Amino acid sequence: MRGVRISFGLVRRALGVGLFLTIGAAGTGMGQLGPPGTGGVAALVNSLNALGADKRVLVIGAHPDDEDTELLAILSRGLGAQAAYLSLSRGEGGQNLIGPELGAELGIIRTEELLAARRLDGARQHFTRAYDFGFSKTAEESFRFWPRDSLLKDVLDVIRRFRPQVLVSIFSGTSRDGHGQHQVAGALARQAFEILKDSTWGPAKLYRSARFDTAGSSLTLQGGRLDPLTGQSFHQLAMAGRSRHRSQDMGQLQEPGPSLVRLALWDKRDGGRGTGDGGGLFGGVDTVLEGRARYVALVDSARAALNPLHPEALVPLLGRALAALGDGTGMIETEQRRLLSQALAAAAGVEIDGVADDWTVVGGQRVQVEATVWNAGAAGARLDDVQVVTPAGWTIERLDQPSGPIAAGAVATRRFVVTVPADAPRSQPYFLRRPLVGSLYNWSAVPPDVKGLPFEPPLLTLDVRLTVAGTPVTLTREVSYRYRDQADGEIRRPLLVDCAFDVAVTPGLIVWPSDGPASGPRRFTVTVTNRTRGGAVAALAVGTPRGWAVLPRDTVAFTREDETKSVTVTLALPPAVQPGVVQVRASAEGVGGRRCEDASVVIDYPHIRPRPVVHPSAVQIQVARIALPALSHVGYVRGAADRVPEALTAVGVPVEILDADSLARGSLARYDAIVIGSRAYETDPALVANNGRILAYARDGGLVIVEYQQYPFIQGGFAPYPLTIARPHDRVTDEGTAITLLDPNAVLFHVPNEIGPADWQGWVQERGLYFAHDWDSAYTPLLEMHDSGDPPLRGGLLVSRVGKGTYVYTALAFFRQLPAGVTGAYRLFANLLALGK
Repeated sequence: MRGVRISFGLVRRALGVGLFLTIGAAGTGMGQLGPPGTGGVAALVNSLNALGADKRVLVIGAHPDDEDTELLAILSRGLGAQAAYLSLSRGEGGQNLIGPELGAELGIIRTEELLAARRLDGARQHFTRAYDFGFSKTAEESFRFWPRDSLLKDVLDVIRRFRPQVLVSIFSGTSRDGHGQHQVAGALARQAFEILKDSTWGPAKLYRSARFDTAGSSLTLQGGRLDPLTGQSFHQLAMAGRSRHRSQDMGQLQEPGPSLVRLALWDKRDGGRGTGDGGGLFGGVDTVLEGRARYVALVDSARAALNPLHPEALVPLLGRALAALGDGTGMIETEQRRLLSQALAAAAGVEIDGVADDWTVVGGQRVQVEATVWNAGAAGARLDDVQVVTPAGWTIERLDQPSGPIAAGAVATRRFVVTVPADAPRSQPYFLRRPLVGSLYNWSAVPPDVKGLPFEPPLLTLDVRLTVAGTPVTLTREVSYRYRDQADGEIRRPLLVDCAFDVAVTPGLIVWPSDGPASGPRRFTVTVTNRTRGGAVAALAVGTPRGWAVLPRDTVAFTREDETKSVTVTLALPPAVQPGVVQVRASAEGVGGRRCEDASVVIDYPHIRPRPVVHPSAVQIQVARIALPALSHVGYVRGAADRVPEALTAVGVPVEILDADSLARGSLARYDAIVIGSRAYETDPALVANNGRILAYARDGGLVIVEYQQYPFIQGGFAPYPLTIARPHDRVTDEGTAITLLDPNAVLFHVPNEIGPADWQGWVQERGLYFAHDWDSAYTPLLEMHDSGDPPLRGGLLVSRVGKGTYVYTALAFFRQLPAGVTGAYRLFANLLALGK
């Protein structure tokens, strides 16, 4: 078949089955770092598709899962546009179905899930400073947390850097968007367009999503069109991307067939070409690369000449195109040069890699870095230079000559020694390096070119300069650590900086009753991990507040890297202690006097890249007047992102986690109460299978407390008597809203704690969610509350008799309040546990 020319379209069709199998086989590992590769003809086609024109579209929403993955896939994979999604927040206020992380740590997971989706649809990702503070019902409320000027500035900055000709707003900016943060996103998109549309470079058109507004749409795009490069439709690719939002329980079917994406033209720049929206998405938009006619012609020729069996035949054409593009430093030229260099390397069969001999490094450590350039093509190439790009203050020692020829089929290796500065800071996301300012991340010390990015650039990268077929090319790649797993093969990890010792304290929060049987001594554990190479000795110090017992220093010795030692510390309340908050902090000091506090914790799931966060090496102690009922055993079925069991244990409740065997065969009668964690009916199949045993336990005299559940709980009929949850669900988002006791004499409000107004103060994010909407008369509602302007809600706490026992459904957000140390929530929960007495 040598010498046969095959069309660009046929290339895409021929690649379909192969790349589909690649995507399918990638499975859960899609988010992890992978071995090097050129990407083959698939990557070459995608790069060529994006060359020769300037088409840029920015889609704007409020949260990670507001994205229109189908639109992004059509734009990037189908139209060859540079597409990006701007999410105002990282979704920190949501819930987590795959692990315990909430708040900022959930935001890290959801950011990575967006990046996993972007790897499928080919778009980019941006953010503003907004921290998702939770559900709101109006734009006015949201703007109280997110100052309008601050967020508008961030949106404008992203637009100025990305330079889209078209904006697409997911939301309308009106009350029909529902969530107040959705309304904010729509309002800011429109305001940003109004500000910039008359500038010489600003966006020319503004659309809004009209997916559910057939009559209002002015443009339809076909997501059901087959992408021959992947063998799937853009809709199917989009649903695979949507399924990357695993923390949000958003797995989707990848249905074949037609799928329309509808947009409504909202506004356009005066004087645009064409009338109305007849010219399509880019109608009236200048996408021509001015003064680059020869370059564009060469790119067109390369597309037409591509033979998937002999991509190397394109190298001369792509080399000439790169020369015709010139050395301009503008944004468009830089982007085109990057894509063209990748295309040329893929066509020539040249790939680069960089590996280090450790992935968690500490100050003063010398790290070996090996750069390799594989010329897998049929012609020779020349290595001109290899540079290791490091943070400021790091030193680099080159061990080999930088340049030299690379014969066809050969691998060139260059070695370096990189020394980490003694004071190198721990790795963590740039947006977490300073405390929040209200509900905004503090970017005051963040470099301008990093603001709004998902994460900071990798710790170490390679810049490799090559000459391929007489054409200079520059390629970059992150330096990573690799090792062989006996089951999974090659595993890669990003490089991270840590202190010589990680110091972790558990639990991180103790709510400590000031008197009564539960006021006795508490134990906590200090765990020290050696991050230095080889053996080490650390002096461990645990500092207590003034007036508390002074704890002696301890010494921990290690024989190897990553070895862990734990010390148990027992502490008693001082005499006549008053309610309040104090902190106990631990530190470790090594030889040379460097003191390490805190611990790096890596958030690591199969579908995303590992990311470090820093946990303080401290326990916060809240001394409070909390009375506990006499309890011997409390069974607990853990729910989604559920840290309530640990919170209850720390206050003195004897919690036992009920596993599948306990639910199926264990003696439930031994428990004073059984608590069902939030959304456990979605996450624990054993609970669903054995719900009959839970109800039988209640009928025999037991106490069952069910924290908030979603619709599967209702659909499964798991409650003893009928109840419903509205769609959308009833909730109270104002954490400080007034509470009315419907039966002030109910024992729940008096035993063992007298519940008063102070117990409803200091709650965080929300009062509750997924309130019961209608319920059987067997239930007694005990609380009434509502957000301003909403009707009263009474479905937040229902109590019923079931046989000899008691059954409680509570929509109160205990899953947020107890881990946050809200004293009133502890007192109320203690009273719930006393209902069985």
